Amino acid sequence: MARDTVKYVAVRDHLRDRISGMGAGEQIPAEPQLCSEYGVSRITVRRAVDDLIRAGVLVREQGRGTFVTEPDYTEEIRETFAGSVMGFYRQQATLGREVTTKVLRNHVTRNPEAAEALALNPADEVIEIERLRYIGGTLHQHVMTYLRASTYPAVLAHDFSHGSLFEFLEKEYGVHLARNDLLVRLDYANAHLAHALRVQEGDAVLAIDSTVFDARDSPVAFGVATHTPAYSQMAFSMRNS
Repeated sequence: MARDTVKYVAVRDHLRDRISGMGAGEQIPAEPQLCSEYGVSRITVRRAVDDLIRAGVLVREQGRGTFVTEPDYTEEIRETFAGSVMGFYRQQATLGREVTTKVLRNHVTRNPEAAEALALNPADEVIEIERLRYIGGTLHQHVMTYLRASTYPAVLAHDFSHGSLFEFLEKEYGVHLARNDLLVRLDYANAHLAHALRVQEGDAVLAIDSTVFDARDSPVAFGVATHTPAYSQMAFSMRNS
């Protein structure tokens, strides 16, 4: 049963990625073809497709097939910054939305820019986590996150497909996140980012650089979140103390 669940999730996630690069009204392959492509049973394919239909990204038309739906942008799904360090996952989950993550990479590397943001030497090792974030099955953002490799080694063994990185750091290491410095900017998609977000290379995208600090004002994480063009709204709430 567990193996069947893993298969269906893998098929669903791969289909979701394919769909994000298709236009509204395009037809996906019929179930027999999908079974052949993925090497799985018809039940597994049907379960994966049904999930995407429930998520609103596909529609099944009797006698015709299954088609990509027109994106529904009537609900404004945006990241809000309002004086607390919460993180995207917890913020959206608190609002009752289904947040899922596809982890592309979680490894140790060297990145001078990230090392500088984390108050490390340029040659010091950092953990790099590359993720795609979805809400209700729809891709919203591509995220690169960096942490000190020597300080948070348990991050490498954790599965961040579900759950919050910040919550993990709080529970595993007792980290109290106290401050988040943000830089919102316009960027242009390189080949890698264009492929991840299903946009054209060179397209303008909204990027947010984030440096999170603990209660001792020591940098914990540095990240860059790049949003798909359809979900490039940010909301800021400011109050007088």
